[in-house]
Amino acid sequence: MRWLVVLLLSLLGLVPPGALAAEDGVRTYRVEHNASPAGHNVRSFYLDLIEQVLADTKAAFGPARLNKVPEDVPQARLLAQLAHNELDLLWTTTSRLREGIVTPIRVPLDMGLTGQRALVIRADRKAEFDKITKLEQLAHLRACQGAYWPDTPVLRAAGLRVMEFDWIDMAYPGLHDGRCDYLPRAINEIDGEVATMGDKGVIVYDKLLLVYPLPMYLFVAPGQPELARRMETGLTSMAKDGRLRRFMEKHPSTASIFPLSRFQGARVFNLTNPDLPAATPLDDKDLWLEVTPDTTRPKS
Repeated sequence: MRWLVVLLLSLLGLVPPGALAAEDGVRTYRVEHNASPAGHNVRSFYLDLIEQVLADTKAAFGPARLNKVPEDVPQARLLAQLAHNELDLLWTTTSRLREGIVTPIRVPLDMGLTGQRALVIRADRKAEFDKITKLEQLAHLRACQGAYWPDTPVLRAAGLRVMEFDWIDMAYPGLHDGRCDYLPRAINEIDGEVATMGDKGVIVYDKLLLVYPLPMYLFVAPGQPELARRMETGLTSMAKDGRLRRFMEKHPSTASIFPLSRFQGARVFNLTNPDLPAATPLDDKDLWLEVTPDTTRPKS
């Protein structure tokens, strides 16, 4: 009968998410799983990384599994679901507002590469971008951005023009029809995304990088303090002993960017993130990757 008691308590909101799964000794944690083809490769990285952390921390915290919840809603809605304990885990970039409503695990899942962005451009405009050597020149063009992305204020604060789209999938048609001119994408996601979403008309332009501090964190629902401790323990250990970098070097979605010498000689525009939380551990060198000597971790 214990299962019936647990079920009734759960319906009344008196037990934490995952408690129902404890009957077989395995906690179940809900994570968003979007079916959009644009982010398929990068989603596989984050899901596999979370699975690895759960496996690494099994001895200390017990067995656990993920329940991948199908969702197709904007980031703002996902954060609301997390804040209301309708999800348990969510990976997304940080901001002051986000850290104020849900629990951040301050270990950048991609070692800071989300804030180091190459450009997706139309192939027939490569010569035009080859001539850009100053931020003021780029400011005459319009960036493609997703609605609610935390880096949109970063670009606007730097004087760059932005066209927002509800979904990243819509940005590629925007490039083709001229509504926007370039799509900044993290260097750890751009190759896989263009291979999935692009065509012969667009290319990865990695000779110009936009660099700003924008950590990709794992956020945990307020009702899951033990899960937050578990994720912080596992991710910190991976970062400190080098396993996080090795995970990135070997994972199919990120292996292609290594060695990072590919980006040597790129023109670099360092931008300030005015919404970067004060608690961001920028000085902990174990947590960040440097792409080129010119793209050391920028201070906000």
